[in-house]
Amino acid sequence: MFNALVNKVNFFIAKQHLLARKKQSFLAILGVLLGVTTFIVMASFMTGVNQFLDDAVFNGNPDITIYTNNKSSQSINTIPADTVAKIAKTLKKHETVKAFSQQFAAPAILISNAQQLPIRLNGIIPDQEDQMVDLDRRLLSGTGFQSLNYSTDDKSILLGVSLAKRLKVTVGDSLKIILPNGSNSYLDVKGIFSFGITTIDNIRTYVHAETLRKLLKQPEDITAIHIRLNQRNQLQLKDELIHSFDSIEVNDWKEQNKTIVIGNKVRNILTWSVSFAILLVAGFGMYNVLHSVVLNKRKDIAVLKSIGYHEEDIIAIFLIQAFVIGLIGAVLGLAMGYLISLSISTTPIGTSDFIIVDTYPVNFDIAFYIFGSLFGLLTTLLATYFPTKKASAIDPVKTLRGL
Repeated sequence: MFNALVNKVNFFIAKQHLLARKKQSFLAILGVLLGVTTFIVMASFMTGVNQFLDDAVFNGNPDITIYTNNKSSQSINTIPADTVAKIAKTLKKHETVKAFSQQFAAPAILISNAQQLPIRLNGIIPDQEDQMVDLDRRLLSGTGFQSLNYSTDDKSILLGVSLAKRLKVTVGDSLKIILPNGSNSYLDVKGIFSFGITTIDNIRTYVHAETLRKLLKQPEDITAIHIRLNQRNQLQLKDELIHSFDSIEVNDWKEQNKTIVIGNKVRNILTWSVSFAILLVAGFGMYNVLHSVVLNKRKDIAVLKSIGYHEEDIIAIFLIQAFVIGLIGAVLGLAMGYLISLSISTTPIGTSDFIIVDTYPVNFDIAFYIFGSLFGLLTTLLATYFPTKKASAIDPVKTLRGL
């Protein structure tokens, strides 16, 4: 078969067949092009949406969160200092931990010139939180965690974009805060960020933990410990912490985002179900076109057999045609799929009540392009091989008499 595929005469006959019936060749190429293009566009867009939501929700929140389980009537429940020290020691040694940060959060009222809102202030240690959240790439204006420098300035705050819009403030404006103990102060807005999800950007704030502790006169308190894992699904640490410490409550990202996790599973099933359905329909379409091409050339096959061509030579001639059709269709499909995906990724999208994003998210994963092109090639080869093999096995005399 290999010798037949590289035979120059077979190449010449295959070329003549392609050029003799240009309309059929064009339709076959068009079928491959549309199948590859549709698969790439759908897979790129749907997985792009999934990745955007994962990045916004899961990368913006810790993989594991530790709280105190000693709930009291106080508005701020803290983890005992000795427990915090032991947990920190455990986390530093654990191989699954990428980073962790200690937080001191407290309810507060933010007051601007236009609005006042109840919120929860997140007091952080900037160096630790910087290892947890890549805030710099989410900044819309101002500066990130580096602006929360307690040694030089204890009056800074970072706001989510939706919260900033509700308060009608921008970078450089001042906000008055009122805390549960009655203390109040003014904080300067040093940065505005967006995680892309309104439910996060509507409540997320960052101040230096020492700033909050000083105002509340709780110098060493910690209300939560956030943990980032090397691999999000390596949650054995959660069970280890629960068994090692009695005074804490531990939640993981799956528990905290049950609805989103279920939504992700449903979207992934839909994504690949739709993609598979597209490939299936495209495959049948290509098969029908190429099968018709082969059937219309039964006379040519019979003539070739009558002058002494072997079955493998005839199959090779049609496989060469199928390869050329599949290759051209796949290349054009890759180009068309990329251009359409690029167009979608630059199309402006209006901000909704849930998602904040300028353009549609698209995943330009090279695996989709490789898979799509291989699908186009293999489908054309298989759709040509079986009908050609069947037609070449028929007695040429019967074929010529029946035409």
